[in-house]
Amino acid sequence: PPSLVFQLFSTSSGGIPLLEVKNLFYRGILKDISFRVEKGSVVGLAGKNGSGKTTLLKCIGGFLNYSGFVLLDGEDLKKLSSRKRVLKVNYLPQILEISFPYTVFEFLLSSLVPLKGFFPSLADEDIEKVESYLKKLNIYHLKDRIFSTLSGGERVKVLIARLLLVDPDVYLFDEPGAFLDVEVLPFLAEIVKELKERKKIVIITAHDLNFLLDVADQFVGLKNGRLFFSGGKEEFLENVELLFDTKLRILRSQNEVFIKPYTGHRREVSE
Repeated sequence: PPSLVFQLFSTSSGGIPLLEVKNLFYRGILKDISFRVEKGSVVGLAGKNGSGKTTLLKCIGGFLNYSGFVLLDGEDLKKLSSRKRVLKVNYLPQILEISFPYTVFEFLLSSLVPLKGFFPSLADEDIEKVESYLKKLNIYHLKDRIFSTLSGGERVKVLIARLLLVDPDVYLFDEPGAFLDVEVLPFLAEIVKELKERKKIVIITAHDLNFLLDVADQFVGLKNGRLFFSGGKEEFLENVELLFDTKLRILRSQNEVFIKPYTGHRREVSE
């Protein structure tokens, strides 16, 4: 049974972790990826373009036919139906194109269908739920807009609303800040913080390494499709230059840590 497989993989004596990726391979792109994530953790998934970050998220989300294991509470997610899996793990892609002319409201309402079982029937409470999230994310004015006409930043906000409506155990964010204005990033960070407080697992990729430092408490580094390191913030800082094959400045001020491109003699400012 999956739970037994999980126990064989686990080496922790302090209780089983909620999520474990074990010996995951995918078409020569990902090679023997293994790491564990405790509930209530935010994982910063880092690496250069082409390192396999998006592919790994798609594997965990069940979109690609990988070999190996993705286990949640000891359950092999590959054995779940697509409907059941999206309730466990859900994914915010970098780019989403929708061929049908759905309005934002229709798109979000349709995201509740997997929650309804085999004979879905949407009720007034579902409409109220969608409207409440549109207001919460300050995008109610987009309610009647056709999704395909939205800007990149507007689409990201709608997709975040969709994930929050489904509310899986594991949230996968693939470059959620790529199309957002700078002033919206603190809002995104607040959402991630709320999910952490609710004991959800969040795995997030971002080109902005300082954003990852702000929101993540665990880091996974991928390089050439392999696991380069897995650990906490200090391990990330120790490995970040080798991960990206570039010189970087690590600046420390009080309780803050910043990463900047190296433009001269390297220096480190201590607390």
